[in-house]
Amino acid sequence: MTLKVKNFAAKNPTVITPIPGVTAQITQLNTLINNLIAADTSSRSDLTGYTITKANRRAALEQLCLKFSNAIAAYAANTGDLVLQKRADFATSFWIRATDDELITNANILKNLATPITAALATYLVTAADVTAFGVAITAYTDGVSDPTLAIDQRKVDNERIPQIIDQIRTLFDTKLDVFMRILEFSNPSMYQLYMLARALDVRGVVVAPTAEVDVAAGVTTTVHTADYYVANTLYSIQNLGDEDVFFSLSSETNVEGTAPVLLSNGETRVRLAENLANAGTFLVVNNPSMATVKVKVWVE
Repeated sequence: MTLKVKNFAAKNPTVITPIPGVTAQITQLNTLINNLIAADTSSRSDLTGYTITKANRRAALEQLCLKFSNAIAAYAANTGDLVLQKRADFATSFWIRATDDELITNANILKNLATPITAALATYLVTAADVTAFGVAITAYTDGVSDPTLAIDQRKVDNERIPQIIDQIRTLFDTKLDVFMRILEFSNPSMYQLYMLARALDVRGVVVAPTAEVDVAAGVTTTVHTADYYVANTLYSIQNLGDEDVFFSLSSETNVEGTAPVLLSNGETRVRLAENLANAGTFLVVNNPSMATVKVKVWVE
């Protein structure tokens, strides 16, 4: 519904602009819509990539630790610096078994030991460029340790923001936009009707006939609409008329759930652009994991 109103305003600027205060409210609506889409996307973000990234960064750091440890220990042995040798000499297995904190702490120690003797370490195959790369690897792995936790925290924050933003949008409509747009009820009835059609799903029931109305059987994943081809700005509105929650997504395979399913709670209506569902796919798919049949209505624009 909100995207429909956004599109209505974008396509009818000559009607909207003269109404005092409406332009600012439409700008605010667009901002809230963008915030809602961003929060919704972030709240469902896949965290598996962080694990892979962390593992790759750890492997790279372990190799550098081994290289610096061996080089500094060899240098210390040649110069008779037993204290330096003791501080720098680690068994190969240590780096594999080290905890995150141990790895980061001892990597920093090795880097600090190597920095003042960089020139001397060239004989042991450690260069100034290696010291710089060591610092970069330490920073990257430190980020790799903290990033998953930060991402989980951000996902939690975004989940909490979604109902807050929705409430802000509803308040904006109820207290501002709907009031301002009533000016058109007498001055431009046809345009007011178009505005109300954009608001229809949530305000006064369905006015436009749905593109599809499907009973999704219990425990079934099924295609409820098939587009001829993928268009990023295709607008999908889907309404759950059942008593159970379902998930909808855009997929490249019929009757197969897409990679980013969106929760559609019972009695809820959601609107999404195709580009916010997937970067490809022509099949709008509904997954009903419940034990009861759920009726859904779909509008495609």
